Amino acid sequence: MVAELLSECGVSYTHLNALSPFRKRKHVRGSAQRNRGIEWIRNHPLPYNEKGIVFFADDDNTYDPRIFTEMRSTELGSTWPVGLVGGSMWEGCITDPNNRSKIVDFWSVWRPYPRRLFPFDMAAFAVNARLFTLFPTARFDYKRAQEQEGYILSQLGFRSAFDLEPRVNGCSKVSTIHSTDEL
Repeated sequence: MVAELLSECGVSYTHLNALSPFRKRKHVRGSAQRNRGIEWIRNHPLPYNEKGIVFFADDDNTYDPRIFTEMRSTELGSTWPVGLVGGSMWEGCITDPNNRSKIVDFWSVWRPYPRRLFPFDMAAFAVNARLFTLFPTARFDYKRAQEQEGYILSQLGFRSAFDLEPRVNGCSKVSTIHSTDEL
């Protein structure tokens, strides 16, 4: 079913899968699958003149298709707001109203900045694919439940979420919704 859906989308793809370690399934979900994707990226590097972006899509989110076009302009790493997260209408970056290319703050109900250096959902960022070859040990783990975003981004050389490039009209619009949360 998945292969059929992907083939009907009209984009090139590689469909990967990985089983979660049984004892770790309850704590941190998705690490084995994301690490399988990272491994594939490292084993299939892009030609020098091509650019690739990595985005970790989750099955519990809904995406405006325009976000995929928007993230293609990512130089190193980018971020944008996500709707309906953690009991809030939205969560994510806030930019200077006079300079939409500068992140000045973050809105997050759960462990806001500075307690969490990357205070946003997995659906709120994308990174340049080359970072996974520049940082060959970067990977997700099974220990940091609800902190996987910051864990992977810090391994890719980002010191905090302020290092990321704001997207979606300077973080002024929501284009990704965390579909399973309720207000």
